[in-house]
Amino acid sequence: MTAATSRPTPAGSPAGTSGAASAVGPAAADGARPTTASGTRPFRHWDPARNRYSSIRDYYGYNGGDVRADNAVKDLAVDARVHVTAEAQSVGVMIRSGGDRFVVRMPVGASDPLEVTRNGRAIRFLALANPMARPLRDDEGERAHAIEAAVFDHRLLVEVDGQPLFEPIDYDDPLESVSNDESPIAIGVRGGALAVSELKIYRDVYYTSSIGGLERRPHGVAEPYQLKDREYFVLGDNSPVSNDSRFWSQGPVVPRSMFLGKPFLVHLPGRMVPLEVFGRSVYWIPDPRRIRYIH
Repeated sequence: MTAATSRPTPAGSPAGTSGAASAVGPAAADGARPTTASGTRPFRHWDPARNRYSSIRDYYGYNGGDVRADNAVKDLAVDARVHVTAEAQSVGVMIRSGGDRFVVRMPVGASDPLEVTRNGRAIRFLALANPMARPLRDDEGERAHAIEAAVFDHRLLVEVDGQPLFEPIDYDDPLESVSNDESPIAIGVRGGALAVSELKIYRDVYYTSSIGGLERRPHGVAEPYQLKDREYFVLGDNSPVSNDSRFWSQGPVVPRSMFLGKPFLVHLPGRMVPLEVFGRSVYWIPDPRRIRYIH
């Protein structure tokens, strides 16, 4: 899982907006997205490879230009710190995954129930706790909370200050979409004012790319595969270019009987060196400074 890229907000950009979350990135700097009636301003993803706003894709900087960003990433997470004033009634988080749009509304300073919707329809869930429900003290003009929200592998999770708001919500009927749009995440407020800082967007990069002229499927396997007893998936950590059990002729799994021993060192990441061989100008070699032994 890696953090998605956003353009930095220039110095002097507004820290917060009355009635809306401050956007992180160019939306806050250039005012391109006005505050909507719901009091939400979305995050906009800047794609450095395309030099424009675009959906979050699977470009992996470690692999350089050898591997294209072929796939739009649908599994995303947001991690941010929000500062809410005493007048705020609720804070909302929107996160998209493919064709699905989830919205979670958290009451502020009141014990009102949480609201969770999927594509505009309320869904059932088992509520746990809402740290935002505690009323502000008289001497508190505002207070800050850490928010984490994710939709990974058809599961919605939301935490505030490290505490889950509800039991994970699983679904097995995702709405298909070609990709998320350039604004798959938004944070907003009803009443009062809210500011967002330390915003990070994470993506689940498990896609594969075409390597050495071999055709690759985006997900390695065409359909779900149920592991049997003493069967294992053998996966490389650099998923986009990993020639692992998903693509071996006897795959997508390896039986326990084929395991011969235990790995004892990790020699990647390596070091890039300029070398003209077979038409290539650069090669990766082991870097002794980064070799790690496995105990």
